[in-house]
Amino acid sequence: MFSLKTQYGLKAVLALAANYGKKPIQARRIASSQDIPARYLELLLAQLRRARMVEATRGKNGGYILAYNPARISVWDIVSIFEGKMTFQQKIETSKSKRAAGDLSAIWKEAEKRMVDYLKSVKISKILESLDSGKQMYFI
Repeated sequence: MFSLKTQYGLKAVLALAANYGKKPIQARRIASSQDIPARYLELLLAQLRRARMVEATRGKNGGYILAYNPARISVWDIVSIFEGKMTFQQKIETSKSKRAAGDLSAIWKEAEKRMVDYLKSVKISKILESLDSGKQMYFI
């Protein structure tokens, strides 16, 4: 359902969250630990930096750090950075299908609302806890 870009972006944020409060982590270390192509990860980190989700430091001990506590970041925060405004609704052009589209639009709007509300409720820190404890978590 979500693009590979979003999935990789979420994996990168999880790696940064696991390192939260410590020294910056280099992109190549994130790339290797999360199995993300390094050049692609650099683009994703730049996008996260523009969204002010991560901070970058240069130099020998440089790298990336999460700008916020993982308990404050939701999956929706990350999804919206990479996917933008999501919508389940499609525009239907023909006048004959307007009635059918009108009948279904409420269903799609409600599905969209529930998905967004759910993704907003899942915090990055909660995912890390589940990963650390070995519990399986179905969040996406």
